Amino acid sequence: MRNTIIITILLFVAVIGASLYYFANLGGEKKETLRPLTFLPKETFLVTTVQNNETTDNIFKDFEIFGALVGKQELEQWQHLKTKLLRHTAIQPYVNDVDLYVSFHPENDAISSLFTVPSSSSIDPATVETFLAQASDTYEVTQKDTLGSRIYSLDGGAKDSIFHIIYHEDIFFASFSKHMLYQIIDKRVPKLGKEEIGYFIDNNSRNSPLSVYFVHEQIPRIVKHLMRKTAGNFINLFDNLGGQSTWNLSFKNDALILSGESETAHDQENYLELFGNQQKTSQTLYRYFPQQTASYLSFAISNQDRFQKDLHALLEVRKELPALQAQFAAIKKSKNISFEEDIRPVFGREFAVVEQSNQTQLGLIAIADSQKLEPLLSALATNVSDSIYRFDHSNIPFALYGDPLKHFQRPYFLRVENTLVLANSQNLLAEYRRDWQRAHVLTNTLGFKNSERIQGNEANITCFIRTSTSSSIISNLLKADYRANFRNQKDFGYQDFYSWSIQIAGNNGHFQSSIYGVYKSKNALGAVADWVYEFNNRPITAPQVFEHSDTSQFILIQEQDHTTHAISPSGSKLWSTVFHGRLVGQAQQLEDRSIVLVTDRNRLYRFDPDGNSLPGFSLGMDNAPTYTPTIGLIDGQPLIFVPAGRTLLVYTLDGEEVESWKDKSLNGKILFDIKIHNDRVYVGTENGHFYQFDAQGKLLKEEVIADSQFENPIVLISQEHNQLAVYAVDTAQVSFSMDFLTEPKSYKLEQGSNRSIISYFPHMDNTASRMTIIDRKHMLIKNIQDSSALFDFTFTQDIADRPQYFPVASNSYLLGIASRNNQLVYLFDEKGALHDGFPVEAMPDFYYGKIDYNSANYLLCVKRDRKLYAFKH
Repeated sequence: MRNTIIITILLFVAVIGASLYYFANLGGEKKETLRPLTFLPKETFLVTTVQNNETTDNIFKDFEIFGALVGKQELEQWQHLKTKLLRHTAIQPYVNDVDLYVSFHPENDAISSLFTVPSSSSIDPATVETFLAQASDTYEVTQKDTLGSRIYSLDGGAKDSIFHIIYHEDIFFASFSKHMLYQIIDKRVPKLGKEEIGYFIDNNSRNSPLSVYFVHEQIPRIVKHLMRKTAGNFINLFDNLGGQSTWNLSFKNDALILSGESETAHDQENYLELFGNQQKTSQTLYRYFPQQTASYLSFAISNQDRFQKDLHALLEVRKELPALQAQFAAIKKSKNISFEEDIRPVFGREFAVVEQSNQTQLGLIAIADSQKLEPLLSALATNVSDSIYRFDHSNIPFALYGDPLKHFQRPYFLRVENTLVLANSQNLLAEYRRDWQRAHVLTNTLGFKNSERIQGNEANITCFIRTSTSSSIISNLLKADYRANFRNQKDFGYQDFYSWSIQIAGNNGHFQSSIYGVYKSKNALGAVADWVYEFNNRPITAPQVFEHSDTSQFILIQEQDHTTHAISPSGSKLWSTVFHGRLVGQAQQLEDRSIVLVTDRNRLYRFDPDGNSLPGFSLGMDNAPTYTPTIGLIDGQPLIFVPAGRTLLVYTLDGEEVESWKDKSLNGKILFDIKIHNDRVYVGTENGHFYQFDAQGKLLKEEVIADSQFENPIVLISQEHNQLAVYAVDTAQVSFSMDFLTEPKSYKLEQGSNRSIISYFPHMDNTASRMTIIDRKHMLIKNIQDSSALFDFTFTQDIADRPQYFPVASNSYLLGIASRNNQLVYLFDEKGALHDGFPVEAMPDFYYGKIDYNSANYLLCVKRDRKLYAFKH
């Protein structure tokens, strides 16, 4: 397989962008008509048409993809022509209610665009001439009569800027290529057939702002026109395909999405025809593709019996079947293994070919019957090294699935879960296995997550191109002029697309097809920051937002040398200071706006919003703090409770130790923070000791859960009759409820493991009703009381960081999850839906919410360059 399909896709995108922009602002209703297209030359790469109404105008306003596709300079030129010509009052009445077409045609080493605008009524030549004279005061206008028609040429003075117009048979035709206009009016030039045009009209959606028509036989011509190298194996799948496709645009700011119908010539020798009688189905092999995937071609079969029958017929027509039958007859005779009865049933409904950034190729085949696989492989393959095998016989992948796997004649292979990974090199498989073990897979990349969100995984055939890893391959394939545009990041934006893909699904002998270009929109969350704040060292805490005054707030964050920064909502530095040690847990703000925090150097700080220490602070503590201090009102007095290993430290707001709370040593290390409710203080430890103290520090009750270990926080819950209880889950996933009045109640959770991360959604009254369980890649949100599941989510990497919770309304929170291994942050709403724009590429420990009283919501996050970014959302 080669990345030649990207060339076709790039052409589609470029020409579609041209047609959208040029005619976006015209108004009127759509009228179905064949006549204007009958003048188009037979050599037409692509035809597009747009709806000319106010809705189209609004949809395409500020559509970023235009600039990325056609270039900034070209846009400026088109804007000028549109304003001077199409929007001129003299011509507008004639074109307001007509269909507008843009077509693209090969010409020498270029692709020429042709604009076709039929007039609603006939215009006499004198009116046309007068209109052009009035509209073109900034152009030098010349005329030339040829083949019974008059060509007007508008010269703007710049190179390659002469725009040629002809009014022929009540239709305006315009192009920067005069040769194109000659082809229109020359009756000897072969034109598009009415049958081809009819298919376009029949499948042209009135509900779409843009429709595209494409003739399949143009694919080899397009490839030859754009490429400087010979087409590879993939493009050969389209040989003799015949027919045509019509696509309609689904508008999205960060993606170009075209979907519609495709009709083929039903050539019995074309491989893709095998899928015409299939139905779209789930594709799952992408989960096994390596991180360095440049492109892949993935197939999924819905009806395996029909596929095998059609593949058999294809091989028979090509006269390839007899040799295969003879080979498998010999295997049957020598090893008593039948291809149809023993080999074929073991393999599944999916297969794929992957090309990596270094142009090496992998094949993948789904396994249908794992139990039968091992004895079959022991008879048909040899273990060459460390569970890497090689088939003893050639053509087995080809006989199973046909053309895409023909490249793997007698491959090496290894098994990964229920998938065989093929390669023509033993070393390549060893490299793949290392990538798999390290979770270096395509699904862990942000670009693929964005693409998957848009294109989905239901199809029979998916061809996917990942721009970042295929860019050099594409450049090497393109001819010089096209290569220059592809690389030009100043005037074009091809590098700003995450991916391109084509998806095809069978549809009763025909096909449904879609094209996706997923774009890195500057309006997307995480693309363009409102401001960036630089540090001298790596930030080590999550940014927090606090009140600064009645009118403003500020951001607090600490970097690795323990310098703590106060940053304004506009990104400017308010102040900075060096604390003695690293901040432990989170800082807390009191009602007087002073801030309390602790550091790992046994220091307790309290300071005002301007960074000034309050009297009595900072102060040293006898033990190192282990988590966030809790500020609670006890017997009418606010106190600071600091968990410090096996010791509970309690201070007044003046920094004095509370005498009645001294010497509170506990049996085991304190679990996270201290809970306070109605003058009662609750503490839990790792080895299962749970304490209830009164306001003066007197121990009221101790519950001991014997033979259990705890590694997650405790929480307060409200039981029946509003009875308060401490809730905790041990490493065996047994939950305990302790009200300190009756015996603890236990319940075995069905989910999780001894490595699970458990946390709880906050609540205004300091109790909780919902919990989050993260077990490696799997996250589950459930009710605490009845243990019912609310929603779940599976990540592509193990989650090692504790969740974050961000308030959005009274008792309503968003759930933040950081995937450290692939540096993605996620945000979920309370119903389990990913918040719009997420995931975003960033380091763990982030903030989401307002950064000033009346500000919009912002994502504050740190990226690999160790800077703090503020992204407005």
